[in-house]
Amino acid sequence: MSGLAGVPRVVLVTDDRALEARLRRVQRVAPERSRHGRGFRLLVARRFDPTAAAELFVVPLVDVNTMLAADGKLALPVLAYGPEQGLAPAFVRGCIDYLRDPWTVTELQLRVQRWLDRRTGAGAAIGGIRLAGTTLHGPSATVALSVAEARLLDMLLYNAGRVTGREALFYRLWGRLPDAPSRVVDVHVAALRRKCRIACGDGAAGGGLTITAVRGEGYLLAVARPAASAAATATRTAKPAGC
Repeated sequence: MSGLAGVPRVVLVTDDRALEARLRRVQRVAPERSRHGRGFRLLVARRFDPTAAAELFVVPLVDVNTMLAADGKLALPVLAYGPEQGLAPAFVRGCIDYLRDPWTVTELQLRVQRWLDRRTGAGAAIGGIRLAGTTLHGPSATVALSVAEARLLDMLLYNAGRVTGREALFYRLWGRLPDAPSRVVDVHVAALRRKCRIACGDGAAGGGLTITAVRGEGYLLAVARPAASAAATATRTAKPAGC
């Protein structure tokens, strides 16, 4: 999820004091818009916190296994870093990219910016909606989300087309697994559904998205194609009269 100020936030996790100091020196200068992208703010943390308001997490390979969803894949966008032999395992687990040691801050910035630019381009076309911080922009309306709703929607959008487990969603909200059966995720998703309907309007005419509960697993976000687009496709594929 983008930062509330509109500049995407990227959290890098490291316990290397020298690397941390170097990255913090870089961040003393406000992030500038790149000639080839929109820029981002790099934040440094000692440990992974899934509740952080971040669009991307950069973590050491050894931390990736602690972030896996029930299907063995990452439910959050992660760029991993580590030794060369970790390249294949990182991509198998769903990392969006991998930095092989030794890497430079410049390489990190370029890899992150490339992914952000690609995601921005793809995200603009997702069901006619766009999530910016805690604001949902849709074809029918602009709707304010709570922080919890925005975190859940960001995660569901990232996993569009595959089920996101309830435990993974709970972990995104609170940074821990539930101690007992909890309905908190379901309550937030119900509110999120209502706001998505407001933002997208009539799903049959305006496209948009649907969030479906998958019994015993979690939630599946599916993108609906606008009817106009579907009609155009049907027109292109229809046979001429008399054929």
